[in-house]
Amino acid sequence: MKIYRDRNQQEIGGERQHAAALYMACKHLPGPLLSSPGERAGMLVEAARTLERIGDKKRLQDCYKVMKTLGTNAVNN
Repeated sequence: MKIYRDRNQQEIGGERQHAAALYMACKHLPGPLLSSPGERAGMLVEAARTLERIGDKKRLQDCYKVMKTLGTNAVNN
């Protein structure tokens, strides 16, 4: 059981890091660095889904704020 719990915690940690990287890229990178106009929105949606799945409510709310600021229509809050 301990091995399963450790592996599960590592997976959640990896998902959290991935979501944080997507969020930070969308928040801080200038638009021309992202290849298409919808890419930023797609990255934010993916980050929000991941944060929701792992239960990170604080970062999820931060992600929603950025989505609202950028006018992303996928905000389900």
